[in-house]
Amino acid sequence: MKNRFIITISDIHGSKQYSVHEIIKKIIFFSVLTFILIGVGTFFYIKFLNSKVDTLRVETNLFKEKVITLKKDAQALKDENAQLNVLKQQLVALIEENTDKLHSMNTQLREVEEIIGIGPDINASFDTRLEQAKKHQKDEEKIIVKNIQKKINQDKVTAIQKTLLLNSIPNGKPLAYRRIASTFGYRIHPVTHKNSFHAGLDLPAKYGTPIYAPASGVVVYAAKKGAYGNFMLIAHSYGFKTAYGHLSRFAVKSGDYVSKGQKIAYVGSTGRSTGPHLHYEVRYLTKWLDPKKFMFLNLDNINDLSAKITKVNWNSILKQTAKMINLSTKHTRK
Repeated sequence: MKNRFIITISDIHGSKQYSVHEIIKKIIFFSVLTFILIGVGTFFYIKFLNSKVDTLRVETNLFKEKVITLKKDAQALKDENAQLNVLKQQLVALIEENTDKLHSMNTQLREVEEIIGIGPDINASFDTRLEQAKKHQKDEEKIIVKNIQKKINQDKVTAIQKTLLLNSIPNGKPLAYRRIASTFGYRIHPVTHKNSFHAGLDLPAKYGTPIYAPASGVVVYAAKKGAYGNFMLIAHSYGFKTAYGHLSRFAVKSGDYVSKGQKIAYVGSTGRSTGPHLHYEVRYLTKWLDPKKFMFLNLDNINDLSAKITKVNWNSILKQTAKMINLSTKHTRK
């Protein structure tokens, strides 16, 4: 009985005694102790979690307050911007008003100058003043005629320059297409499904649709080229080139000179392509340009080139065309 202890249980029916071994007693003791430790640990862990939750709640409230503050600041900036726009409009109106006043004052000043004698000599006789007036009128007429003739010549040169440019640089639509399926710039490639730079326009059209040269030039390349499939590259004047991909067949070959509007190839779906279309590029020296800006060029809007396409040295090109026109004019006169 040394390693045992006795448990007595009493009820209305009497008492019962149970003897428990010492080892079992230890197991029960350690079990109870373990449960107590787990309970204490759980209590402190829950307390720790509660403190974390409280901290997160405080941080969330601070974040919400910051968001509200930022919204208020944004609204304040918006209101300030609106006020600045109103002020800008008022300043523009004031400038226009002062400009009109300045113009009126300038007109009045000229009238005063004429009255005080800046012009014909008011001390001269009537006949002398009349002769001076006639001579002044004739001189003015000569100047006006000279300016008109100069303006006519300038307009002629400008018209010739426009015609020369439209024949030399890419312009107009190279084919009858249905729509622009893919524009110039970054896009998700329809085959690789990766974000990549698209150096031209994709113009869907029926298989075999003819393609025409957008400007005169020389065919530099006309053969297969990787993902382009059947590929053509034409070199035009002043550093411009146009490229054509996914062609079904060629109408000209490498080394041929082509004129603006000449048939050069046919629409296909060769290379890395999802259907019949023309991949069309416009290049200037080492740069790729947006072909869409060139497709709508004509005699009416060609003067807007420098504003629409800023990556091209138009001043240099216009100077060169002027030299060519002058040389042509000199040879014609001779």
